[in-house]
Amino acid sequence: MFDKWQKYTVVFFSVLMLCLPGFSIYAQTAKHIVVIDPAHGGEDTGVLSIDKVAEKDLTLAIAFALQKELAKEGNIEVVLTRNSDKTLHGDERKKNIVKQNPALVLSLHANGGFGRNASGFELYYPGFKDVDVSKKAAKGFVVTSSNKHLNDTVKLAHLVQRNLDSLFPRKGRGLREAGVPLAEGLSIPVLVVELGFATNPDDKKKLASGKTQTLIARALAKSIKSFF
Repeated sequence: MFDKWQKYTVVFFSVLMLCLPGFSIYAQTAKHIVVIDPAHGGEDTGVLSIDKVAEKDLTLAIAFALQKELAKEGNIEVVLTRNSDKTLHGDERKKNIVKQNPALVLSLHANGGFGRNASGFELYYPGFKDVDVSKKAAKGFVVTSSNKHLNDTVKLAHLVQRNLDSLFPRKGRGLREAGVPLAEGLSIPVLVVELGFATNPDDKKKLASGKTQTLIARALAKSIKSFF
């Protein structure tokens, strides 16, 4: 039989273990919410390939494949901004994102233009140009609560670039700092991934292939898992 001091000791250490990060109930059950945004949809077809395959269909198919890959992870919950072929305006997408309070947003696109020879993937992220210059340090930006998400976005971009480079060697067109309307007003990492050119016959063939869609999804899932 425990005396009262032994009982107090057991209670004390039980509470202490629950408070430690590695043992907390929260740490065991919490999930990272990831929003996957299949661009376009419904009346907004996006880019049309040479044989009229719509960007909206390619992005949704790859989003479903990515959702399936990430569903294997016990600590990641995936939410799609759309899960059907419906028209969804930018403000509606953003409203859905804010409602979910996600850890990050990955917006999937297919590129177009620059002639039929243009090929490869590109990554777009909101940059630091609008950050208050007073927050600059001698060797770059000070990581603060107001711009940490921008640093995290760059981190995510490099991970995605590396994994897509492994899948599509010499097809990377670089990381591009640009305005991302979907990211405006949000303090979370938002990365736009242009997965290939629907107007390029070879790129379009790959993007429309179920096998390649799965490989793309695995590369993106690996990037997201590495990010966390």
